[in-house]
Amino acid sequence: MSVRSGDLTEKWYEYVYRDRGESVRRFVEEYPDERSLSVSCERFGHDYQFVRPLLADPDDALRAGKAALGRFLADDDREMQDVYLRVTDLPGESEVALADLRASHLNSLHAVEGVVAEVGDLRPKVVRAGFRCAKCEDVTRHVAQPGREFRSHEKCPRCNSVGYLSFAPDASEYVDAQEVRLRDPAGSDTVPVLLEHDLTGSVSDGDEMRIVGIPRANRADGTTVADLWVESVSMECLTDSNR
Repeated sequence: MSVRSGDLTEKWYEYVYRDRGESVRRFVEEYPDERSLSVSCERFGHDYQFVRPLLADPDDALRAGKAALGRFLADDDREMQDVYLRVTDLPGESEVALADLRASHLNSLHAVEGVVAEVGDLRPKVVRAGFRCAKCEDVTRHVAQPGREFRSHEKCPRCNSVGYLSFAPDASEYVDAQEVRLRDPAGSDTVPVLLEHDLTGSVSDGDEMRIVGIPRANRADGTTVADLWVESVSMECLTDSNR
């Protein structure tokens, strides 16, 4: 059953934001210094028309959640598509073992558990890209950059020229990013997980983790076989802090 984005936006406001308006308003006021907002799936209740789209099409559902934050904005020209809605407490149907991830799980929301097998370096990641027009020299509005696939901007909004835009690093916004490899507790399978912003720098080799994330596939040039990775939404360390 499909649900319109406008309906999802209204549900986010009704279920998640309305009764915690003051804290959400403070979060919006502190943006972009603050970018992560924790949201328990338990707040959604048993609304099938909300939970099902969240699990089946999290990209659209999370966009709706970010759009709903617009009700707390004083400036109508701003938008918050580069914030992180850290969804936790998913229903049991979302659970999947790392070794069992398949094509059918791609681009939907799941909870996986594993042991950190490798921790990558912290690196800056573009979250909002600026583009400079070589014709009119204007810098375009920033383009949100979720995940790992860079999104270009073809047409200059000022002079309407096509093909003159180039990425402007100095006019872009960045957060910390880190890739870790998560090993299935029952085997040797490992899957790369991309952590961003406040999730980075908080895990070590051997930590047991619970990740709420979106399995993705990247295809290398010249082949139809894709590499699997997980885009993190939220993270919980299951390792005893006193070990």
